[in-house]
Amino acid sequence: MIKIFHATVFYLALKFCMNTEEKAYIRDMNWKEKLKWKFLIVLIALIGILVVWCARKAEVRKEVTEKEILKEHVQKENEWESIKVEIPQQLQVKQELETTEEVLQEDSIRVVLMTNDYESYYHSEVSMEFYGNYEMSGAIGQNFSSGDKMVLKTGCQELANGSLTLSPENEECRIFLTSLKRGQGVPSYRGTLEIYEDSNGLHLVNELLLEDYLCGVVPSEMPASYPKEALKAQAVCARTYACVQLESKKLEKLHGQIDDSVSYQVYQNTKESPLASEAVAETKGEILLKDGKPIQAYYFSTSHGKTSTDEVWETSAPSSYLKSVDCNFDSGEPWYHWEVFVSAENILQNIQHLMPEINQIENVEIAEKGEGEAVLHLKVATDQGGKSFHSEYDIRSVLAPVGAMITRQDGSTIKGGKLLPSAYFTMEEQIDEKGRLIGYQIKGGGYGHGVGMSQNGAKGMADAGKTYREILNYFYNEVEFGQVQDVVKK
Repeated sequence: MIKIFHATVFYLALKFCMNTEEKAYIRDMNWKEKLKWKFLIVLIALIGILVVWCARKAEVRKEVTEKEILKEHVQKENEWESIKVEIPQQLQVKQELETTEEVLQEDSIRVVLMTNDYESYYHSEVSMEFYGNYEMSGAIGQNFSSGDKMVLKTGCQELANGSLTLSPENEECRIFLTSLKRGQGVPSYRGTLEIYEDSNGLHLVNELLLEDYLCGVVPSEMPASYPKEALKAQAVCARTYACVQLESKKLEKLHGQIDDSVSYQVYQNTKESPLASEAVAETKGEILLKDGKPIQAYYFSTSHGKTSTDEVWETSAPSSYLKSVDCNFDSGEPWYHWEVFVSAENILQNIQHLMPEINQIENVEIAEKGEGEAVLHLKVATDQGGKSFHSEYDIRSVLAPVGAMITRQDGSTIKGGKLLPSAYFTMEEQIDEKGRLIGYQIKGGGYGHGVGMSQNGAKGMADAGKTYREILNYFYNEVEFGQVQDVVKK
């Protein structure tokens, strides 16, 4: 009825805009002609509504995909052989790289800092220690110097105006958030720190230059011990991804553009590294473009010998820059091949998280594989009928080897989590002496979604003498190199 009402309004508006002769022509129409025109107007309106609905559905699917492809990191143990460093003492921080003398107008980014284990955006209490001089503006004006500490709670005087801002005196200043725990221990932050209070609690926004942000992202996403050309490729991918998010309004209500978790890019989970920061500096401003627009520069840990297109996420229109390529540069990595037994009971429990009404599974089979050999369709016969799973994330969730031991190609074993290591696998049914299904022996390869750049593949290519541009041109199809300032609105 609403659609017909809109069409009627459009029809009446059209009549209002007509001149006298046109109105007379319509008045003299017989009822069949008038009905025909009314039907045509309604049809056009319905088509318009359908187009808008389809576009919105595609956008929603894209948003879901962006979260799904990064959730895998939640389960990922750190198989990388990064150099472990002790948590620095707050008052013994040293500048790792010399500050550049050239001062340019650069893009900044606003990062919402989540609580421990990335559970929430809202903090009940925030404690911090300062390295360098800071000025606080808000309900109370105050200056801080190195060694000073502050604790903020909901309802405190400092937040009487609803927010406050802590601004550094120079680029060497850092705020250590002692109430937070990350992989590196106590994280420290460049730039300004804004703290807001609302009915849900306190939320924190770290605003800093995009290039400084990447210094906290690159070593959190790729081991800083990797070759510099691999780190440079990672820096370009991370910058391109961040560039896309600069236009996003998903976290606008929290005064931010992205957060520091796996839902976007991991930030300051690992201590900044001189080599990673050099990789950022040596690729300053560089991003990947297709037809003048930043691409979704997806990346993952380890391939199984090939990469995939974004068909693994049921995209309606596959991206032309994402192609399936052969990749044996990471063939020596432990995750290149793996094997695990997943019990029928385990699979049932996994499915029940998605479909609680299911009480029994009878069979699981691979129904379809894609261009890069990823499983695209998994069928499960249950007491409630056949169930199909198409999303790469759902397939890996259904077969998640929770608590089982995964054997990697180097003979090492890892306890399985809430995701199968990848969607590149074969499975063999295991039946007991009474003919009852007991589970599946799954043989697979790779770690991660398999789309875009293999990080360990990039490492292997860099070890073989390839440059970061050669690496990126290998994994992404017919892309161009551009600059952030050319595409991001100030």
